[in-house]
Amino acid sequence: MKTSSFLLMACALAPFVTKALAAPLFDPTGFELRETQPFSISVQPATALSSAQTVSYRLMPGGIMLSSEARKPTSYHARQPRTELSESRIWRVQDAPAFLSATLHIDRFPKSGQIVLAELGPDNDSAPLLRLMVDGDRIVLRGMIDDAPASGVTVGTVDATHQVHIALQTQADGQLTTLVNGTQSQLHLTRQALSIPVVFRTGAHAVEDIGTTPDTVTVTLTGLSASMVLLAQAFARKITIPNATKTTAVTRLNARLMGRRLRKRESDWPPRP
Repeated sequence: MKTSSFLLMACALAPFVTKALAAPLFDPTGFELRETQPFSISVQPATALSSAQTVSYRLMPGGIMLSSEARKPTSYHARQPRTELSESRIWRVQDAPAFLSATLHIDRFPKSGQIVLAELGPDNDSAPLLRLMVDGDRIVLRGMIDDAPASGVTVGTVDATHQVHIALQTQADGQLTTLVNGTQSQLHLTRQALSIPVVFRTGAHAVEDIGTTPDTVTVTLTGLSASMVLLAQAFARKITIPNATKTTAVTRLNARLMGRRLRKRESDWPPRP
């Protein structure tokens, strides 16, 4: 019996859809709070934040509220203010498959401009590979996407509840799957994007024509996660794996996925070339 390409694609996407539709889990492990001001950047581990309320963040049961100025700096070379949770590790799309998700509620829209919901980009002021933005009632994805217009691709909508659930899956070959408020899209990153070091970040951030008068953007994050399939790749490539991923359970799982039995103890990691 011949299997159709549509059926194969559906089977391949089933684990992603199942994971993307699961109940949101706020897991800030591996993330840091990054507060960008016009001439300074403050960074601290998300798991070490104080419970005291500040101007830029407030911890809540099962999440965090983030606020930022939403006005354009008037000084030359000044940065656009933003308050985000950003990955503390840097990786590349070509390294391994990755699953990224965020669930947030937009508490306060800026009077002008557009809200950035999430980005995948360099850990500096360079342009992001991907940027998810709110444009009216549409959620638009812009960035280094094959055959995409400069205005971006609509990948979902936001309704009157102002609740947004985002799930992204990248493959080492550049294939990109998105699930945004229930709308699924299949896209492909440009070849150049695959080798650029990136982090995933989300939070309170406004861009475009936001003006210079005082304004604020506020969001509440109730879901956050980022994971990569590293260990199975390591058996094939014999690459070094960060200590944080060397758990016996995951090691055994990836050994089975590679079709081989685990013959070495965890202390013998990484395998010798």
